[in-house]
Amino acid sequence: MNNLSAPTVPTHYPWRLQLPIYASGFFNGNVYFLTGILMPLWAAIIVKEPFLIGVVVASRQILPVLLSIPGGALMDRFGARRIMLLAGAIGVISMSAFPFFPFLTMIIDLQMLNGLSESLGWVGSQTLVGQTLKGHATYAGRLSFSLRLGGFFGPWFSGIAWHSYGPDFGFYFMTLWIASGWLAGWLVPVMETKNSDERKEKIRLRAIIPKFSDYVSTFRLLGIGSVMLVTVVTLARQTGSGIQLSFYPIWLNQLGITASDIGFMIGCSHILSASSSLSVGWVTRRIKAHWLLILTVGFSVAVMAGTPLFGSAYINVPGVGKVYFILLGVICLRGLTQGWNMPLMMSIGMQAVSANDQGKVVALRITTNRLASAIIPLLMGAIAQWVGLEASFYVIGGLGLGGLLLTARWMVNSSAVSKE
Repeated sequence: MNNLSAPTVPTHYPWRLQLPIYASGFFNGNVYFLTGILMPLWAAIIVKEPFLIGVVVASRQILPVLLSIPGGALMDRFGARRIMLLAGAIGVISMSAFPFFPFLTMIIDLQMLNGLSESLGWVGSQTLVGQTLKGHATYAGRLSFSLRLGGFFGPWFSGIAWHSYGPDFGFYFMTLWIASGWLAGWLVPVMETKNSDERKEKIRLRAIIPKFSDYVSTFRLLGIGSVMLVTVVTLARQTGSGIQLSFYPIWLNQLGITASDIGFMIGCSHILSASSSLSVGWVTRRIKAHWLLILTVGFSVAVMAGTPLFGSAYINVPGVGKVYFILLGVICLRGLTQGWNMPLMMSIGMQAVSANDQGKVVALRITTNRLASAIIPLLMGAIAQWVGLEASFYVIGGLGLGGLLLTARWMVNSSAVSKE
């Protein structure tokens, strides 16, 4: 498949099918961002050492790294909707338990369980775009729009709940958020497809045990140039996101910025992401998708890595105090480019494979994403403890930008992508 040429006009699907899928993305895709604000703050209360904070944040990614690929294979077999509903139920139970177990070991256990639930929920929302909407950039852009719209309200409201009523209410708000994602998944119409007999099969315990063959068939997809491109770029992209979802909220909090204001800042970046994501179909008809992906990811990583350079830039507003307008502008610029590169990664990957491999290709990207999300907080915590927090921003960002430069060189010298 040549997903890098100008996309065709997408087939129209009824809104009763589209809207619940986008609603699921609104909620499921933002559990990652909500916990990326509140969990580092919660960890900083329970433990003090930067490395242990990194351990708490990173532990969320352990089960997603190990089990996202089997989860994607299950979605290809049983349908994304059914697996999403199961994962959502686990997410509601595990998130509601956090306030009752403020101990390091239990926090790590709940992080792992809730991380798996959140990962499968977001894999499911994306897989539905591939299975039912054929993965076209227009529909991927709409899913990204709903993700970013939720990314404005979710972090802001969860930050308000935390700041105004305490950490417990922050977790209760997130529990309600996950439950809303479960409801959106339940409202997705049951689609009759060529694989309907398979997808009506009962989900038995033996069927959900990870199979080695699922890993083999998924990793074979890396032989497709576009899938390899998306996977490698995901690693580089995650250096910026790994900073944002681990020590960025702590750094802002050290400046005196409250949890509600941090949520508002990140929420504003998602509004910019939402607006840019709607134009991705139009842009990819004028700029080759793979180069647009490289450029937008590079910019977003550079902006996040350079954030500490603007920590002393603020305005004293009478009656308000310090207002960090430049930091708000920086995170919003990052959001603008993130709104393009997220649907590009979805569309490039999904259009490169058949309908029967949609879950696998999404799970492969999510596995890569979560592997980086597990490593980066640990590495960043160690660097911060050794040479300081701000230096860790520069080191992690430099690794991501170096990886992108190598990827761009590979694309120039290789025809593996352009010939698909």
